[in-house]
Amino acid sequence: MDIDLAALLDGSDVMLLFAALGIGLLIGKVRIGSFQLGSTPGVLIAAILLGIWGFDMHAQTESMGFMLFIFCVGIEAGPNFFSNFLQDGVRYVSIAAVMVIVAVAVTNIASALLDLDPGLAAGMLAGSLTSTPTLVGAQDAVNQQMQHLDTVARREIISQISVGYAMTYVVGLLGLLLALRYIPVAMRFDPREQAQKLARERGMDNARRRNVRTPILRAYLVDGEANSTAGKSLREIGLFHSAGLIVERVKRGNELLEPDPDLVLEPGDKAALVGYPTAHARSEIDRSKEVYDPDLLEFRMDTGEVVVTNPDMVGIPLGDLDLETRYGCLVNGVTRAQVELPLDRSLRLERGDVLEVSGEHGRLRKFARRIGALEHESDISDLMTFSFFFLGGLLLGQLAVVFGELRVTLGNAGGLLFAGILMGYYRARNPMFGYIPQGAINVLKDLGLNIFMVSVGLAAGADIVDAFVESGLAVIVGGACIMLLPLMTGYLYGALVLKMNPVLLLGALTGAMTSTPALKSLNEMTDSAVPAIGYAGTYTFANVFLTLGGASIIMV
Repeated sequence: MDIDLAALLDGSDVMLLFAALGIGLLIGKVRIGSFQLGSTPGVLIAAILLGIWGFDMHAQTESMGFMLFIFCVGIEAGPNFFSNFLQDGVRYVSIAAVMVIVAVAVTNIASALLDLDPGLAAGMLAGSLTSTPTLVGAQDAVNQQMQHLDTVARREIISQISVGYAMTYVVGLLGLLLALRYIPVAMRFDPREQAQKLARERGMDNARRRNVRTPILRAYLVDGEANSTAGKSLREIGLFHSAGLIVERVKRGNELLEPDPDLVLEPGDKAALVGYPTAHARSEIDRSKEVYDPDLLEFRMDTGEVVVTNPDMVGIPLGDLDLETRYGCLVNGVTRAQVELPLDRSLRLERGDVLEVSGEHGRLRKFARRIGALEHESDISDLMTFSFFFLGGLLLGQLAVVFGELRVTLGNAGGLLFAGILMGYYRARNPMFGYIPQGAINVLKDLGLNIFMVSVGLAAGADIVDAFVESGLAVIVGGACIMLLPLMTGYLYGALVLKMNPVLLLGALTGAMTSTPALKSLNEMTDSAVPAIGYAGTYTFANVFLTLGGASIIMV
């Protein structure tokens, strides 16, 4: 039996979609030296090749991809979106806004000088900033704001957006990576030294990002010999401050005592100590006094993710929680807006932060109730809430404000983004509401993004060769300007006006361009997670601003 693969792919969106995904993800895994293309560019390249060969998908399949992606972006941005305005977020908001405004202005100037149509200009903006939200906003604006055009005309504009994006994406990505490497040279500062300086100023252990060790429990006998701890209170002994050990419980005779700081130890007491292996090793405890006592050693040690929802905890430094001495727990890592932050005691908490904490079962839950709540311990997603918020976003996108003949709407992209932000916001305040495991959100977002990339590549493939021949060099040069000018403006604004640490500022610039590969490069360059603080600050707002920026090119 003969199988015509071309006919099968042409007749089935599902087969075409997963063929492009499989080939693209395989291309993305190819590594040349230390360089790896990555999944999104790989899928885009595979789809462009299939598009050149004449394959295409139905519009319904394309729209589902970008809808899932933009809604999940909103959910992830929601926990920090509003609270950042009240904290240190004003400067991060302003950086993101300045960069988007400059980028849109440069795009309009470049398109006028190069005589580009709005579709190609919007795609050039999205590709130069490596910003998928910009691409989503532009394509959705065509469908929402250009209802007076027939379907064929709208498809042609969307195709031009895809062509512009595909032609400038690599320019934007490589240009940003090169700029980040040479900005420190041009501005005469050592990024590693500046990262260490900021770490020292904030009391951060620059090399420490997450504890990957497992706390262990040991029990020791309190004797009455000289230099013994007998006769001293737990506060006076200060085991955590001196050795990093937590007194979990004390046994006196057959009675178990709570480790109150004012509890005075007596000869014959037995104390159970929790800490990382290195803490036990460096302590001055006589290990010959180690004992086995089931009452002390048999208890449940848990590790859970605690979400900060209590408004009284917002702005509190991590060290002021007295996590170890008050609750007998150890913090292993902190995540904000899906970005893992440096683990330091001066880090100020924000609503929606997720702390990975280890401790005895009851104490861990006591701490969780104090600052917020434990992440839901179920793998079952609340698809009902997800569906209603998704539907609400689509309905919100249909609302319009009319100015004469101009009809302004949020569109599907804006409506879904705002609905996702609201869902993420309420979910951060009540983790039992609308619970969806982070792994499920990641799958939906990545699948939606890559489906959208397939549609972009297929749409671009049909016209990209002709576009390269006609205006390829002009578009690439224009794209380089759109990437570089906002970046330099943002850097000068942050350095001269906001007086930011240069490494923190570079992290904020990568967040404003929503470029995860650039953040990874910065972390490697500085041997530090400090840039992630700036990235998390601007990333949330940049997703919203860039979506609106892409739509504005089409609307204007």
